[in-house]
Amino acid sequence: MTNSRRPAIALLPELVKNQIAAGEVIERPASVVKELLENALDAGASRIQLDLEEGGVALVRIVDDGCGIAPDEIPLAFASHATSKLSDVADLDHIATLGFRGEALASIASVARCRMFSRVRGSPLGAAVEIEGGRMGEIRESGGPEGTRIEVRDLFFNTPARRRFLKATATELGRVLDVVQRLALAQPGVGFVVTHDGRRAFEVEPAMDLRARVRRTFGAELADALAPVEAHDGDTVLAGFVAPPRFARNDTTRQMWFLNGRPLRDKILSRVLKDAYRGFIVDGRQSVAFLSLTMDPAKVDVNVHPAKAEVRFRDERRMFGFLVAQLRAAVSALDMATPGERMVDALSRREGAPAAPRQFTLPAPAWTPAPERTARELPVLVRETPVESFAPEPSSTLLGPRSDELPRSAEVPVRAEPIRGPLLQVGRTYILRGTDDGFEIVDQHALHERLTLEDLKAELARGTVEVQRRLVPELVEVGGAQAELLEPHLEALGKIGLHLSRFGAGTIAVNGVPARLRRPDPAALVHEVVAAIERTGSAPGAEDLLEEILHRTACRSSVMAGDELSELEMRALLARARDNDNSQTCAHGRPTRVRFTLADLEKAFYRR
Repeated sequence: MTNSRRPAIALLPELVKNQIAAGEVIERPASVVKELLENALDAGASRIQLDLEEGGVALVRIVDDGCGIAPDEIPLAFASHATSKLSDVADLDHIATLGFRGEALASIASVARCRMFSRVRGSPLGAAVEIEGGRMGEIRESGGPEGTRIEVRDLFFNTPARRRFLKATATELGRVLDVVQRLALAQPGVGFVVTHDGRRAFEVEPAMDLRARVRRTFGAELADALAPVEAHDGDTVLAGFVAPPRFARNDTTRQMWFLNGRPLRDKILSRVLKDAYRGFIVDGRQSVAFLSLTMDPAKVDVNVHPAKAEVRFRDERRMFGFLVAQLRAAVSALDMATPGERMVDALSRREGAPAAPRQFTLPAPAWTPAPERTARELPVLVRETPVESFAPEPSSTLLGPRSDELPRSAEVPVRAEPIRGPLLQVGRTYILRGTDDGFEIVDQHALHERLTLEDLKAELARGTVEVQRRLVPELVEVGGAQAELLEPHLEALGKIGLHLSRFGAGTIAVNGVPARLRRPDPAALVHEVVAAIERTGSAPGAEDLLEEILHRTACRSSVMAGDELSELEMRALLARARDNDNSQTCAHGRPTRVRFTLADLEKAFYRR
């Protein structure tokens, strides 16, 4: 028998409302730590002690030296939507504090056993109170240092279903430490000490700057390789560090943004770094950076996410352009060569240091001279290099004069760093050259691919991309849906040298391809373009898709691994690279060279 009575509308009890709010704000011990640390920082703390047990599930204790809470305000501190950081709706337009909603303590106290002591600066005594499951005990006078101490025990003791969703102790501890480390990096001038089950797990001193905090948190190798960034756009200040691409990771755990001291995980800012590192980092890898934005709080809305992890900029387009331009310039100036020291260290770890000098037997030479061949088998490696000693005639090809058209007595001009001594090609893939303090191993395909890409981009900007016209168009079957997808973008594709047209319902006619392509495969080109449009959803005029197509064109137009180069061709390639600011990575973000110093060699031979 069904119940026909209409349920009556009623206000929820305060405890139920707080537990519902806790479901949005307090997910795990890391959430508790985040909210309490933000309160301590907003109170002006300069030193914060965090003690944990069982990853924070059994205990989270935070002690700070902030301004404290007056005894008569303690009940309000644990009341929902009570805060000292906002007074009216207009304050939401310029929030300068880390916390502001007044939900954290009420939510935490509703799902845990809490104890608080607080003493206002200058007051002879403080006050203490205990709260269990949202029920507050008597507030009593108590002695103790200035500041606030709050203990949160037995998280979710009264909501066992939620407690069952918590992970292993190590996992919860890792998430807590991530929160602490981000706040420690965001707040220079504040000291943090973290203990877990009585053992010290993390510490930074108040006097440490950002680089020192990165060194303490992530190690000296990363900290020493960081390059500083500093730029202004009106009253907006960008500062911090970017890391060379070789430190890229599979995750974003070391990609940190701070806005007015607030750590963020913002999609827009993640896209900024992706664009800043485009072409310098391998696809799928995530850059490493520690960047701080300081700006007028009125220019950003932080009240858009329950955990305050995302923000909304008032002038998003201008902010995006400013950040990408400044960061891309900083990334372009990085030293992207892979240091030989890393390889030496890896080899030492695998083999271990020798107990005694080793005896080596040198094998008989197995090398024989390669047969003679002409440089015309390879794409041109020199493009209008201004070498007065031979001054070649302008070439009719886009790539400039072929290297075998140059006099054999030609010398590469000396500019920033002379290319001295003989060059050695190893495995018909790598070029070995000496430097003032060691030697470099250059990947010939990766380097030539980058130089070709830069030439293609320059030609595109000038509108001078040359096209190899086909006497008979090649027809490529793509299907009706793909042909419809491609048709609106045919004009834009023509600008990069790929001349296509519709030929029936599901067929594309290839009328011309970029003249730089060594062995053009029209069908493969068309399918790659269709796949790129489907993947990005962008028109080929969009920078990211256009660069993707140019990357593929550059790859097809460059010398390959296995191509034999003459010494003149190797010198020409290195000379072109010396005059190009972006020659340290290939079009796909791989490094073009590995650099060994004399110190690396001494380390490899156990001389140091």
